[in-house]
Amino acid sequence: MTGPALLDAGLGDLLDAVLRDHLGPRRGRLVVLAMSKDENPKATIIAFPPEGRKPLLAVKMALTHGARASVAAEARALQQLAERDPTLVGGTVPRLLDARHDATGAVIVTTAHEGAPMSIDYHRWRHTANPRAVHDDFQCAGTWLDSLADAVMPHDQDHGLVEGPTAGSIGQALVARWPSDASAQALAEHVTSSTSDVSAGGPASVVHGDFWCGNILRRDGAVAGVIDWEHASFVDDPLRDRARFALSYALYLDRHTAPGRRVAGHRGLVAGPWGEGVRYAVAGSGWFPELVQRFLSDGLQTTGRDPRLWREALLQGLAEIAATSDHGDFARHHLSLGAEMLSWP
Repeated sequence: MTGPALLDAGLGDLLDAVLRDHLGPRRGRLVVLAMSKDENPKATIIAFPPEGRKPLLAVKMALTHGARASVAAEARALQQLAERDPTLVGGTVPRLLDARHDATGAVIVTTAHEGAPMSIDYHRWRHTANPRAVHDDFQCAGTWLDSLADAVMPHDQDHGLVEGPTAGSIGQALVARWPSDASAQALAEHVTSSTSDVSAGGPASVVHGDFWCGNILRRDGAVAGVIDWEHASFVDDPLRDRARFALSYALYLDRHTAPGRRVAGHRGLVAGPWGEGVRYAVAGSGWFPELVQRFLSDGLQTTGRDPRLWREALLQGLAEIAATSDHGDFARHHLSLGAEMLSWP
């Protein structure tokens, strides 16, 4: 199997032109902050002044032909967000400064935010074993999501905005991806049934679409920035971001624990097969499952829905990742876990 086709080597010339136009002859330091590992990777470069540690701007460039669409989607999302909320949610969302593409590739330039990704704290020794630290992570995430929903609401006159996936479109995508798989068929039927449609009656708002610890920058205990807006939608259910955050947080709880060993701070969790942290969060007992339930229930209740549907919200989140993830194995694992969850009491 061949990998995705890389863009022309001339992409470096496009990047050089962008940096020259925005920074002038004194470039300062350039740091490759992230090199995504999905099927269509992007590189993010942070520019710093010759002296000083405050970042000047961020540059994201597509490394494959397939990644060009993602870079363009992020540019559109940031532009539409700025049009609807000039404050860019209190200064936490990058401001689009430039977007360019030619035959060699695509590049966008945004403002840069100070702060460390929440994922750094997440992977620190025993961070996820500390109830107070984990509660603070969820509190930060929930507070920011509430401010996003308050700041950017669709207007009746808005047209052409990206709409988020519906239960029906997720079900169709599952069956299309695995047409002969009984698990895909069962999960698709469940998420599209009227009894499991957690979106029914919920409000429409802007949704980040990939809201996990790695995309949340924190400084002095508060959210300082939220990055990577390529999956954003503007007419969507805000509960999607809460479900994505909770699932991704639970998924790696046993990452640093040897298989068969108890996970520190989580009495009912033993490191084991893929997704054991999610199983624990949904069907286990203890402070972490209770926190996840409360996080989803609060999101349902504040948007006028039944808080008892928190499991359905997570199940729909699993189905969505299975249907849309670029990474085949990652998608398959979420499908299997979602189908397994259908049989849980």
